[in-house]
Amino acid sequence: MSLAKRYCLYRAILFSLLFSLILVFRENEKSLFPLIVFSALFICDELLFFFLQEKPKLHNFLLDVTYLSLLIIFTGGVLSPFIPFYLPIIALSAYMLLPVDSFVVSGFSMLSYGVLSVFLTEQIPENFILISLPEFPPFEVVLLEFIVYSFAFVFTAAASSLVIQMFREQLTRVRVNISDIVEAIDYGIITVDEKGNVVWSNSKAANFMGVSLLSGKNLLEIAVSPFKESIEKILSGKEKQVEFEIENKVFMVRGTDLFEGNGTILMINDRTEEKDTERKMQMRDKLVTLGNFAANLAHEVRNPVSSIRASAELIGPSMGKTNKNKKLRELIMKESDRLDYLVESFLDFTKSFDLENQEIRLHGLIKDVIHDLKKNKYFDKNIESKNEIDENFTMKGDYNLLKSVFLNLGVNSLKAMPVGGSLVFGTRKDGQKLIFVKDTGSGIAKQDLSKIFSPFYSRFKEGFGFGLPIVKKIIELHNWDIEVESVVGEGTEVRIIL
Repeated sequence: MSLAKRYCLYRAILFSLLFSLILVFRENEKSLFPLIVFSALFICDELLFFFLQEKPKLHNFLLDVTYLSLLIIFTGGVLSPFIPFYLPIIALSAYMLLPVDSFVVSGFSMLSYGVLSVFLTEQIPENFILISLPEFPPFEVVLLEFIVYSFAFVFTAAASSLVIQMFREQLTRVRVNISDIVEAIDYGIITVDEKGNVVWSNSKAANFMGVSLLSGKNLLEIAVSPFKESIEKILSGKEKQVEFEIENKVFMVRGTDLFEGNGTILMINDRTEEKDTERKMQMRDKLVTLGNFAANLAHEVRNPVSSIRASAELIGPSMGKTNKNKKLRELIMKESDRLDYLVESFLDFTKSFDLENQEIRLHGLIKDVIHDLKKNKYFDKNIESKNEIDENFTMKGDYNLLKSVFLNLGVNSLKAMPVGGSLVFGTRKDGQKLIFVKDTGSGIAKQDLSKIFSPFYSRFKEGFGFGLPIVKKIIELHNWDIEVESVVGEGTEVRIIL
């Protein structure tokens, strides 16, 4: 409930109780007209405040003291039994305003009561007084009562301010602790009221949604798609949780109703890493199954292939007398070798690697890789290879597996530069520590970048497309990431993010 609503409720209860007591103690012959006029005036004031003000201010409490003073005049002034009603108004002002404001209200109450007790009480016409009263006491008694009540007013303001200040400090500490906890978790949290307006949110939620979540703003008006559609489904009660993808990220939005349906807590979870882990786990399970299948398949394929090749070699001398037979024999042997190479590549892709971590000086590893690349049949004399890795750069990894990774990447670069170019191995920090392999080759089309790590996809005539999938498998085995950036006609950069 808002502060304004609470204020309206508290003062309605206070003055309703006061009106009821006056009616109970009213003399039957007395007219109700003053009380009706006063009630109408109070109701109008309540309505004006409710629709025009967002929170109570000092003048509202001073007006309440004035209303109470008028009622006290109609119930006998200093003789009225309702003088103690000043105290709850003072306490309420301490709760809803600043401590200094409560002292202003208590001072105004003292002034009002002083004017009533010293100047007005004996001047009130008897037919205006709604209840029966005792005889007017001596001035000394009136003065003593004024002093006692004045002390009570000031004490109420001081005690209420002190207690409420202590309560606010404790509440602030609790809020700070809760805020720290909520800010530390990985979930984005937004609290909205029953109208969908933001009440509170943590910074993680604003980061996820990419908008400023100011308190009081309607969430559906500031949210962007697909967050808007998901939140709308939850707030309307159609769904309890919605999962969606945006800019290569996967988010889950959950909703929980607040107590008595006064709003909703929305929790936003970035499930990108979780989904990626699930995908990797599923891929590993598939690879294990595929590996067992591949081993059996390789055995069944290799035996007949070996027999075919051996037969071609044995019958070669007798059939090789004509060019036609000679070419046929060569084709059988070539395709047998190709099929054997396919089986070998397939086995390499599906087999499990045992990671042997050790301290590696990357400069020396790349030096060995470049040495092997210069012996490769795809190496052209116009290709310039560079090792720009610092000699002191070290990392943990499997030397042999990583050498095969860089050899594979290097050979792909050589194939992409048939007439020469530049091949660079290096490291840099771009928010993350990474190793890059960069060439100035033919590049990869944007629509093909998503396919390069898939088996059986190859941009070159030779090979079966197992090279880069094996590279990705080894990189993920080290718990690293790999990404490729390429421009057709300009070259490709492969980045291994450590």
